[in-house]
Amino acid sequence: MSSSLADLRKTLGEDKVVTDPDIRRIYARDPASFEFELPLAVVYAESADDVVNVVDYAIKNRLYITPVFHSTSLSGNAATVAKNTIVLSSERMNRILEVSDVDWLAVVQPGIKIDEFNLELMRYGLQWPVDPASSKTASVGGSIINGGGGVKGAKYGPAPHWVLALEAVIGTGERIRVGCRTLKCREGYDLLHLFVGSEGTLGVITEATVRLAPLPEAFVGIVAQYDDIVDLANTVVEARRRRLWLMVAEFMDDDGSDLVGLGRKYTLWMGADISAGSEQTVLTRLREVAEGNRGKVVAEAAKWGDFFKLLEPRGLLYPAPVKRAVESYGGNAVIMMAD
Repeated sequence: MSSSLADLRKTLGEDKVVTDPDIRRIYARDPASFEFELPLAVVYAESADDVVNVVDYAIKNRLYITPVFHSTSLSGNAATVAKNTIVLSSERMNRILEVSDVDWLAVVQPGIKIDEFNLELMRYGLQWPVDPASSKTASVGGSIINGGGGVKGAKYGPAPHWVLALEAVIGTGERIRVGCRTLKCREGYDLLHLFVGSEGTLGVITEATVRLAPLPEAFVGIVAQYDDIVDLANTVVEARRRRLWLMVAEFMDDDGSDLVGLGRKYTLWMGADISAGSEQTVLTRLREVAEGNRGKVVAEAAKWGDFFKLLEPRGLLYPAPVKRAVESYGGNAVIMMAD
């Protein structure tokens, strides 16, 4: 295999194929606590041609490929499960290729980090509203391929809602394009949403065309705590009945709140992006809904930046059990509010 790795280095370039055991061990897993096997090599793709060459090489040598971006997932999908595996990292494919402030779309390489992408989009008054807790390091491609969501999901939904088209290399080494640049796309089967959320099992993304949303004029939010989780849930239900279109509706149970230093209470983060000039009116309505359901408002914010700081304990939840030697696993809960 060393001779064929030499051939791969010759094809791709010396710095793109890494066999250092320490590097391989880092890329063999994501933050989830799942067992893994040490991969044969880590390969850094910088173009679609690189991806094609790696897939062709894997076919020829009967190897597995684990596609990764920045490996921030908590679900174990970046872990290598066989020794004869190449970890194919697209983190160097991180350029913005196009932004249209008329069509509200962008074309990007999949390895660009979400926060870096949104920082550039601010120049156009736009955003890609998929906002996971790991947005500083999580990539656009990783969020798409894992069907990721985030704190803005109450209004904007998860990544699948914000993808128009993908280019990918499939297991035969062929390049394909699924979806199109328009909101209405009637080109046969909806293969785009077959790829979204497939966790790299159907192919390796090389380019994404994504939908954008305008940045809000203003934002307000509150943090409230409850003794009873039913009261917390009823707060969100009543907010919707009062036609408060929440952008953020995140909660943490009493154990989680205690782990991150918020006390043994059920904690709710609730906020809305709104038109400028209505901040105090909406803030009052949020406060009334929370207090009307036996909640205690412990913090308020009249700007997104200030509210984002109030969300920081949420980001501490995953590492907190480690500090207390408590075993934990990540997951997603989906609850119909009307039930």
